[in-house]
Amino acid sequence: MRSYRWIVLGLLLAAVPGSAQTMPMPVDIQLPLFLKILTYDRSFVYKARSAITIGVVYLPGDPESVKAKDEMVANLQRLADRTIKNLPIKYVLLEFKDVASLDKAVKAGKVNVFYVAPGLGDQLPHLLKMARAYAITTATGVPEFVQRGISVGIGMKADKKPDILINLPSSRSEGSEFDASLLRIATVVK
Repeated sequence: MRSYRWIVLGLLLAAVPGSAQTMPMPVDIQLPLFLKILTYDRSFVYKARSAITIGVVYLPGDPESVKAKDEMVANLQRLADRTIKNLPIKYVLLEFKDVASLDKAVKAGKVNVFYVAPGLGDQLPHLLKMARAYAITTATGVPEFVQRGISVGIGMKADKKPDILINLPSSRSEGSEFDASLLRIATVVK
């Protein structure tokens, strides 16, 4: 009877929001999809102006967050000479220490996309407020974060293929206007 209680307690703790910030798809699959999704945002070229600048937001004390950051940087470095709609692809690392330092780094780096790594569940309200204030498109590989307000995510379908997730109200509040052809193939969160 005692061991049963411990099993149930373990299952309940595993289900606590914020504890399951996992990415079902590897970053090398996420990044090309994110970049393609940006081409379906009718207002993105205007928002980006001179470059697509991805702010890779991570939590330095969280191993999963640091791993996702490292994988994203490795993949972004391979795209250093590529463009999307004639805009170069750049990135800046945004270590989340506090809101004020993040705000300063976002302004200095001219960030127009946040890639939100795992481990930042508690910081989502701050990130979303900043994204809406500066018209920054938010993206993540953590499907739970899309339910909580991130605009674009990559999940996994039952057949193990990538699932494009779009949080429509969030994307609109960040100034994005996704084409209907994308919304038809995506899982849309309203």
